[in-house]
Amino acid sequence: MASEGKVGTVVPKHPELKIGTLKGILKQAKVDPEDFAECL
Repeated sequence: MASEGKVGTVVPKHPELKIGTLKGILKQAKVDPEDFAECL
């Protein structure tokens, strides 16, 4: 996960996100997809 400072990003308020949208959010927030998956 992001280790330096804070990173802001916009997350759409939808019941579901398309995989491409989720990947884009994670990339913008500098979060590794594998790290994210471990938190689920």
